[in-house]
Amino acid sequence: MTIELIGVIALLFGVIGYFAKPTFIVYAFYGATLLGAAAAFILTDLGGTTIQPSHLLLGFLGVKLLASRDTRLAALHAMSKGSPGFWLLITAVYATIGAYMMPRLFQEQTMAFAVRAQAENYAAPLAPTTSNLTQSIYFIGNCVCFVILSGFGSSEAGRKSLGRAALMCVILNLVFVGLDVATYATNTTELMSFIRNSTYSVLSDNDVGGVRRIIGSFVETSSFSYWTLGYFAFASTLWLNGIATRLTLSLSILSLLALLLSTSTTAYVGLPVYLSAQFAFIAFKFMSRPIRPVMLAFLVCLPFLVAFVVIVICLNDASYAYVGDLLNNFVLNKMSTASGIERSTWNRQAIQNFFDTFGFGAGNGSVRASSFPIAVIGSLGIPGVVTYGLFLYSIWFGKKAPAPPATLAIQTAARSACFAWLIAASASGGFIDLGLPFFAFAALATVNVTAAQTRPLATRTDHSFVKPASIVLD
Repeated sequence: MTIELIGVIALLFGVIGYFAKPTFIVYAFYGATLLGAAAAFILTDLGGTTIQPSHLLLGFLGVKLLASRDTRLAALHAMSKGSPGFWLLITAVYATIGAYMMPRLFQEQTMAFAVRAQAENYAAPLAPTTSNLTQSIYFIGNCVCFVILSGFGSSEAGRKSLGRAALMCVILNLVFVGLDVATYATNTTELMSFIRNSTYSVLSDNDVGGVRRIIGSFVETSSFSYWTLGYFAFASTLWLNGIATRLTLSLSILSLLALLLSTSTTAYVGLPVYLSAQFAFIAFKFMSRPIRPVMLAFLVCLPFLVAFVVIVICLNDASYAYVGDLLNNFVLNKMSTASGIERSTWNRQAIQNFFDTFGFGAGNGSVRASSFPIAVIGSLGIPGVVTYGLFLYSIWFGKKAPAPPATLAIQTAARSACFAWLIAASASGGFIDLGLPFFAFAALATVNVTAAQTRPLATRTDHSFVKPASIVLD
């Protein structure tokens, strides 16, 4: 095992967080989730498996937050029968047991694309691998993250801290975008090597048509656009709901520009789907009850803005050719490329794994796919689909306790981020792991709010008069 510089820094933050106020370790953990290309430790004995700074800080987060009796009790309540935490726990248990049993029970009875392989287009007979262990650890970490943050967010102060930490992620992601572009333009990309030390291939020097493919703090542009889509959804939903409007509007615009310039299929597919869903949701609200003026402006302006952009592009031959090439390469003709054919093969084999294992799945870590739903089907089978589906269903449609308007707005934004990530994962996700940020935001979205904790956060209860800065940023 080797300890990297970023690992030493993460350990230092963890130790400081142990003695500081709980909010410090929460901010440190949320910030560390952005370091997708970083390795705190590299386990050479396990084939170069890495421990990311976020997973390292998750341990410190648990020790610090669970030291509070109230947080422990709330975390236990978050796993009560029928709650989102309950279904996630059942899924984690089944995924862990299945990761050990299924590759042995169905060994060599089906073919599977290995999660970590030198030749990813080569299918081998199903057998136990180190990925069964590592993917199980990652998913258990997701469950632990969700439960701990649900317990911490059970108080008003905890919810405010989670909301501010989530907003910090949006800002920090854009900071990394600026650093990525600046270091590439000045040929100083090595300055970011200490947070790009993962054993995975880091594609930091790619460009398309002379345009830099943005990766931020992640290993590739697909990963960057995946997470940025969720951060854009979070910031834009806060803006639509009147929370810190100047800040969240600025963050939304910058995140949108980053997505458009990323030249990523995930961004170009996920963004229109998310915006269409958001448009339909607000339109439905408009038909049933009054909405905020900014939401009405969104409904009116979005179609005209899209039409205007399309017309401007069509009227300029150079822009039309460039955008046409991007769409052809990364969306329209994607499935006919070598990468698209390879990903289609992964999906077909994952579905075949489902049938070959009689609907029980080949085990977490045994299957590589190119779509999250297919990965769940191939890895966890029918039992996992049911329990995981109930967890995801509860994020958006679970019973919600009464809460102040500002809290509801922040939780709505967190649900929007999770929805955007689910869209992106459905387009390009390879595993059942949706990532620590998804479960951190899901905890904020579903945290229980009791009647005793719903104290007004502003002198007026009308949502249009809530003072946003005092809620999110104080």
